[in-house]
Amino acid sequence: MSLRVLVAVVFLILGCVWTLRRPFIGVLLVILYFHMNLRALGAGLEDIRFQYYATLVLVASYVINKKQLDAIPSPTQLPMKLLFGFLAMCFITSAWAVADSALAFESSVDFAKIVLFSFLMSKIVKTEKELRILIWVILGSIWYAAFMARWGEQWGWISENEIGIATGGTGTHFMIFFPTLILMAIWGSKWEKRAAYFILPFVLDSLTVLPEGSRASFLNLVLTMIAFLFLAPKQVRRKSMLPFAIGAVIFIFVLAPPGYFDYMRTILEPSQESSAASRSIINQASMQILMEYPHGIGYNNYSLISMNYMPEEVLTEFGTRDAHNSYFKVATEFGIVGFLIWMSVFIATWIYFRRVRKTLKKDQLPSYLQLYAFSLSAGLIGVSFGAYTHNYNDLDSFYWLVAMSCILYNLQFISKNKQAAEAPAAVPPTALPGQAPVPQSGTGKLIGIDDKITDIPD
Repeated sequence: MSLRVLVAVVFLILGCVWTLRRPFIGVLLVILYFHMNLRALGAGLEDIRFQYYATLVLVASYVINKKQLDAIPSPTQLPMKLLFGFLAMCFITSAWAVADSALAFESSVDFAKIVLFSFLMSKIVKTEKELRILIWVILGSIWYAAFMARWGEQWGWISENEIGIATGGTGTHFMIFFPTLILMAIWGSKWEKRAAYFILPFVLDSLTVLPEGSRASFLNLVLTMIAFLFLAPKQVRRKSMLPFAIGAVIFIFVLAPPGYFDYMRTILEPSQESSAASRSIINQASMQILMEYPHGIGYNNYSLISMNYMPEEVLTEFGTRDAHNSYFKVATEFGIVGFLIWMSVFIATWIYFRRVRKTLKKDQLPSYLQLYAFSLSAGLIGVSFGAYTHNYNDLDSFYWLVAMSCILYNLQFISKNKQAAEAPAAVPPTALPGQAPVPQSGTGKLIGIDDKITDIPD
């Protein structure tokens, strides 16, 4: 056993043991393994399923510590309920998959692991401190993935075909959390600002070296920044100009290789680039498949029947072609009903982010919960357009957002009620000495300092 394998195995064992005592550590461990993808480093690590084992231990830890976790309420909110509904559609449509039912069922099982982890995340992250740690573990892991995309390949740590480590070969995952990274650069504590400014160049540089989806990643970058400025509170918007300017100068004049922006201009005229030009043909084929199979063709069955709907010139060397469009991919494979449920998941997610954002009053400094809500919703809006050109419906971090919307909603409700419980009871000026305070109009009761908050609306 090599030293690399020994260190990795020891880290896995220690992490799993700690997870059994504290489930939150298991959430962080799974996220770390998602990004690090140690199996890609070889040298014996390719045979160890790190993320799978960490997830199994996390499930066991949740069961063991459930009573303790339930002491703080975290009801399953609408976005997560809808996600379970979509998961059910994945399994249901596998029953009538047109090409390979076994593949559809196996793909549904794999997707169920993503949903399960998202559910556990929503149930285990209980405090603002834990959420803050979770956010920074994600941002730190993104730095690792971005670092490996450039230097890991150049130094021979990973092969060129593994350059898209943890991202599926695209920067979409990075762009989901990029607004949060910007937010930390302008609103975080001293160490958070330093860390964010350190990570930013690596993330921007990775967009120029990731081999697939480079135009979609650039489009996501532009759109997430527009969404950031549109949704940001005015205090944040003013402070964002400096990091925006620094990032733009570094990206345009230092990081972008020659010809990069000439290639990005083809976004405006897709017919000039063969891959983009084929999208309209593929989309037409997807519409035809949807019309013939409105109930769905089954999970990952698209490429198995694509040759029957597309001309030979747009097929790959294997004689197939996938949808290259998250929306058509979901609609064709899970039917119209499945598509509507899937869209409802993310609409509900955005609404729950919005509910937290809208608790910010005018001329009030935003809380971290409100800042996270607007930055994550900006990431969701930005990448939703890039999803039109690639298959991102299996990307884990899309469903992490579902969990985070529920976490933020629950934490915001608890925080609001704690503030109300700690506020001194209002005593009318006309109250006689020793007279009990009069209940506020419309409430019928006073909230005492010792009142215990046990219910959160779902």
